Amino acid sequence: MSKKYLIIGTWALFFLLFSQSESKAQTFPNGFITARAAFLMDADTGAILYEKNSDLPLPPASTTKVMTAIVALERKSPDTFFRVSRNATRMPRCKIGVYAGEKWRMKDLLFSILLNSANDASVVVAEGTAGSVEDFSLLMNRKAKEAGAYNTHFANPHGLDQKNHYATARDMALIFKYAMSNPMFKNILKIKSILIRGPGHRLITLRSHNRLLDSFEGMIGGKTGYTSKAQRCFVGEAERNGRDLLVCVFGSQDHFRDAARLFEYGFNRKVKEWGRSNFEVQSHKKMLSSKDGQKRGYVLQVASFIDKKRALGFMQSLSQKGYPSFIEDISLKNGVIQHRVKVGLYPNLKIARRTKELIKKHFGIHSLILRQSSIRSVTPQNPSG
Repeated sequence: MSKKYLIIGTWALFFLLFSQSESKAQTFPNGFITARAAFLMDADTGAILYEKNSDLPLPPASTTKVMTAIVALERKSPDTFFRVSRNATRMPRCKIGVYAGEKWRMKDLLFSILLNSANDASVVVAEGTAGSVEDFSLLMNRKAKEAGAYNTHFANPHGLDQKNHYATARDMALIFKYAMSNPMFKNILKIKSILIRGPGHRLITLRSHNRLLDSFEGMIGGKTGYTSKAQRCFVGEAERNGRDLLVCVFGSQDHFRDAARLFEYGFNRKVKEWGRSNFEVQSHKKMLSSKDGQKRGYVLQVASFIDKKRALGFMQSLSQKGYPSFIEDISLKNGVIQHRVKVGLYPNLKIARRTKELIKKHFGIHSLILRQSSIRSVTPQNPSG
């Protein structure tokens, strides 16, 4: 009888400890993710919700293919046909089995790259777009800087382990955010499975490697990756109740579980009230130039939006907190209009840097300091208009 009660007591203790660890996991991500590096951010405002070794350069595995797809989409039509080289046929799995001399439509290759993570298709696209893998890698690195990924370097289009091929979790999230502004890229990642027709009328079934499409509420799209060196990697976006979150995990033992838990952590986290003291507001106002009509100086790019109404709302929030804010509309190569929310003009770099630290402290956003000769307007507009 005593043995029976001992067993019951042991199980009761086990469940008690387990439930406590799960409770802690909801408020402290370090306790429940296996990833070596992770980054979670608000896709609209750029606010950082969680980071772990987010600036540590690591092998990104097939999350690399996010950049491969966006470079190709911005330089070639989806209906362009690329000829397969012998080099492409020698790629290891994952692959769709291309043959030397075949001609493949880029759209079908992109489906293969983003859904099936096909290494051979990645090489066909790289060589067809830039002439060689080496030249295509140069384009990838140039685009990475444009997306704000300054601690990343690509050496190939597929993500297999190679010297000088690395990324950070923060950078990959920024690259993914940039890529998701392309409608075709975004639509491909929403697909769970598709049948494509290759040369010679052969049919190939492609299935997304992103299992969160089926299992996680609000999942928009994502890209997986794995090599023995990189371990399991994932970058993706999810939306609930009007909030868009971006997540990236590198070096994970269970990338889907890590990503899902981080998303849940972000969605369940209460929106922070970014109030500031009167002293800080007045201190910031004193930083501004007293001269009217300031023509040259520095601005901070705080956030970028595709939805202009959100950009106007965020600009108004900044202005109400004492930051002179304005919006610049930029037309991207893919035809999408990006609304960049900026703060300034500031007469010198010292003031701009101090303002950057204040914004980081109260909004959790890493602003980009830019030299600018003039501004269009610093007058807040009505976001409901």
